[in-house]
Amino acid sequence: MSRWGNPLQLVSFFGRLNYTFDETYLLTFTLRDDGSSRFSKDTRWSLFPSVALGWKINNVGKLRDAAWLDEWKLRLGWGQTGQQDIGSYFAYMPIYTSSYKPGFQYIGPNGEWLNPLYPQPYDANLKWETTTTWNVGFDFGFFNNRLTANIDWYLRNTKDLLANAPALGMNTSNFMFTNIGSLRNYGLEVTLGGRPVQTENFTWTSNINVAWNRNKITALTGDANTDEISARDLPSGTGGKLQWHLVGQPAFTYRVYQQVYDNNGDPIQGQYVDQNADGKIDDKDLINYHSPDPKVTFNWTNNFSYKNWDLSFALRANLGNYVYNNPRYERTNLARVDSYGLNNILRDEFIFSDNHEQLKLSDYWVENASFLRCDNITLGYTWSNLFQDNMRLRLYGAVQNPFVITKYKGLDPEVFDGIDNNVYPRPVSFTIGLIATF
Repeated sequence: MSRWGNPLQLVSFFGRLNYTFDETYLLTFTLRDDGSSRFSKDTRWSLFPSVALGWKINNVGKLRDAAWLDEWKLRLGWGQTGQQDIGSYFAYMPIYTSSYKPGFQYIGPNGEWLNPLYPQPYDANLKWETTTTWNVGFDFGFFNNRLTANIDWYLRNTKDLLANAPALGMNTSNFMFTNIGSLRNYGLEVTLGGRPVQTENFTWTSNINVAWNRNKITALTGDANTDEISARDLPSGTGGKLQWHLVGQPAFTYRVYQQVYDNNGDPIQGQYVDQNADGKIDDKDLINYHSPDPKVTFNWTNNFSYKNWDLSFALRANLGNYVYNNPRYERTNLARVDSYGLNNILRDEFIFSDNHEQLKLSDYWVENASFLRCDNITLGYTWSNLFQDNMRLRLYGAVQNPFVITKYKGLDPEVFDGIDNNVYPRPVSFTIGLIATF
């Protein structure tokens, strides 16, 4: 019998100083000291400071009396935050694990079977991942805040990236948690809110958020002078590396072969672009091909009220994200075409009869998974003064995930890690509710 404990302790100390001068100039200073049991005593604690400056421009001069301007604020910020969530409790400690598999046991001196101990990979110097952020932003409010706007530009540099990277020099595991390098994110985010229509009986409130972001790996460490580290394997089979961390490229970039197509737009089996023109197709012909992260995200929420009726809906979109469609790869191979017994979903699909070595890494399976999804729609009616104003009653109906618009050929284009291995659709949920307030 064996016992195993996975204790996790996260301790934080937090302090903040706020200073305001003339209700116009603002200063905020914050200092955190965080400690995590996921790191050794030498790297367990780390300080994370931040400074924020604000200037309420609408409180200066004649703008203070402008009836149409409620807010015009400039924000400047700099700060650091830490990341320690790596999914492992003892990644910095040398731990030996007993093997219980019969094929790995040995016969002891008395004829008994012995379970050998084998070491797990570890990094004794594992430490906090640190992100430093610079941001500039403006906040606006007009016409008694009937129209509001927020604009933010940011630059984030992350160093000591935590990742489950190849375990160099280890023969008992292929991967281990370690600090692998640095990453840069920069982008622009705009949020608009307002009440486009407001009358005695009807009100329409709307909020739109659009965010544009780019990320690029700026350095990799761990192996001497390396500029690439494999990040995720193919979801089926063995030995195939699909996503990579590459210096100068977005994190988790796909590396694939460029498929050759015929005049009808169908893939030619076994034919890929010979990138270096050496007469053969090998690893040197792999290309860097997109990433799973969207280039633009979009959120739009709306609320309508007419007398006692209310209606709301929320739309969300990702643009420019790519997904490896593994179910499509599995189902369009002639040897496995009926593996799920749902042959009707193969309509208009090209069927591969040649399962050659490079097929899994064809860019044919990496699809543009941009989408527009409706998260929810809610319709309700409220009786506000029942029983002489002693009770308020609201009847409503709601639907979650009613529709998604996309050209992605899988079941769901929203795949967090960019590798789709899903064969079950996301459900559409309907709810009817009654809320009574006394």
